[in-house]
Amino acid sequence: MKTLFVLSALAEILALLALFFTGRTHVLGSLRRPYAGPKRLPKEPSAAMIVPITGDTPAVRGGLNSLLRQDYPGLRYVLVTRDESDPATALARSLVEGREDATHVLSGTAKTCGQKNHGLLAGLASLEDKPEIYIFCDSTHVARPDLARQLIAPIASGKAPMSGGFHRVVPRDGKIPTLGMLNVCMVLHCLQSIKLITQPWGGAMAVSRETFEEHGVAAVWATNIVDDFSLGPLLAKRRIRICAVPDACLETPLKNVPLAIWEDWLTRQLLYLKFCTPEMWIGALPVVWLFAAPPLMAAFGVLGALTGCADGWWIGAALIYLAGFVMVGLAFRTLAPRPVLFWDWTRCFLVTPFMTVWCYLRTWTTFTMRWRGIAYKVTWGGRVVEVLKS
Repeated sequence: MKTLFVLSALAEILALLALFFTGRTHVLGSLRRPYAGPKRLPKEPSAAMIVPITGDTPAVRGGLNSLLRQDYPGLRYVLVTRDESDPATALARSLVEGREDATHVLSGTAKTCGQKNHGLLAGLASLEDKPEIYIFCDSTHVARPDLARQLIAPIASGKAPMSGGFHRVVPRDGKIPTLGMLNVCMVLHCLQSIKLITQPWGGAMAVSRETFEEHGVAAVWATNIVDDFSLGPLLAKRRIRICAVPDACLETPLKNVPLAIWEDWLTRQLLYLKFCTPEMWIGALPVVWLFAAPPLMAAFGVLGALTGCADGWWIGAALIYLAGFVMVGLAFRTLAPRPVLFWDWTRCFLVTPFMTVWCYLRTWTTFTMRWRGIAYKVTWGGRVVEVLKS
């Protein structure tokens, strides 16, 4: 057991360090460069931004206000809400009123896919003059004025037919759930720098109309639970390159996040993995082992040493492991978008692996996805079997 503990602990720490050094430049690239004002691209293809919305909250208002102030010339905006009963509908209408570059669309209720996908497709269908590039954004994140330009640049230059940004949590308190969501997003952001597994992120992505139509993206979305994870298998099969753009990073200010919200959010991310790319979901089992086994073996070893059932080696080994894990956490702390107190960061970094393991285990017991007041029955491939009101 001692050998297994040492090997597992070393593998966990080395894997986290490898991820840190792999993604460090990419994550910091989204933090250091200030917005320098409008800057023309050598080529400026026509573009439209489709934004599905639900609810009327400060986060939605802040996100929409930032998206509607993009510095890209001729950009058209389509705000999509489900129906008249959604508070977002009145908000969307007030925001597009008097603007020639923005329209509002009612999508109706989804029957065969996630409501977000249904909204995106309704927004695309409303465009009479099809642009050369489609941009898709979430409404709850704050965007820089050059977000659209950053997403369009690699497509316009021919670098890739699709581009994507990501988002970073900006913590407004030091509570564990808030920093836990920051930690998870930071790890995912680091993974975006690995070209072999780079995935588009539905919160900020762009694609050429030619690529969108040629590869039948609309048909995929029309039956799927989610917009971004559903594209992973399609893009891999068609060998479509995705350009991860560090500067196309949105901000998600958070504070007072309830523990249940963090738990449900993380479970939902892992369910997308299960439904859309089950091979990666199964392949995550070694990661679950590395997150769970070393701390549990250390805890039982120390308990045994204190009760006389094991030798004192465990106490020293557990302390070394704890110190190493804390040092790795402090390395990731340098990637945070704002300073976080040592104790607040450390306790969260220690808790996050356990929450990740717990949420992963939860995904084994369900094929139901719940989001925004709607429950979906989902099968392999992310295909929606039934849409249920909750």
